[in-house]
Amino acid sequence: MSNKSDSFFSKRLYPLLFMLLVTVVCILATSGLYLGTQTKALANELSFTRKAVLDAAQISYQASQAGIEQAFTTSIIEQDGYYETTGTASKRYVVPLEGPGLWGKISLMVGFEDDMTTFSGVAIVSQNETPGLGARIEEAWFTAQFQGKRAPFSMVEEGTADADNEIDAITGATRTSEYFKTLVDQAPSTAKLIVRGQ
Repeated sequence: MSNKSDSFFSKRLYPLLFMLLVTVVCILATSGLYLGTQTKALANELSFTRKAVLDAAQISYQASQAGIEQAFTTSIIEQDGYYETTGTASKRYVVPLEGPGLWGKISLMVGFEDDMTTFSGVAIVSQNETPGLGARIEEAWFTAQFQGKRAPFSMVEEGTADADNEIDAITGATRTSEYFKTLVDQAPSTAKLIVRGQ
């Protein structure tokens, strides 16, 4: 009789109790790591967003968290839904924008000169595009080509942009390039609505 109860415990109940114990330990460890690093993760996220604002406004900074914070607090004023430069020769505005990409949402910071039509810069906050292809929208050469230009843009084959409104598309990422173009083409009207209510 004891063999049946030992067999039931060792073959059925013991594995369940063991799995329950392992699951509880893993959940507690994961929760502890999450709570222990949450403050640092939020600080890094804020720093990354502020870096994107500085890049879009074309404000230089030291490439460290302290350098980013110092440049941001001395050069940027946070407004309701946008950012405004202070202490620069001309006023610039930076507006956060989101739109669809090929594999998910693309989030940008788009900077404008005081005329609200000339781009001062574009910086990627987040994207989910294919590494090595569409994810190249984060590369400096791609975002830098919008500086000083005005929408609407025309995407051309990579390396062939000549005209003021032409932008080099990313080879092998035609759809991501088109999604990006659509987003930045809409940026001036969206920015005017956010900043000036027009």
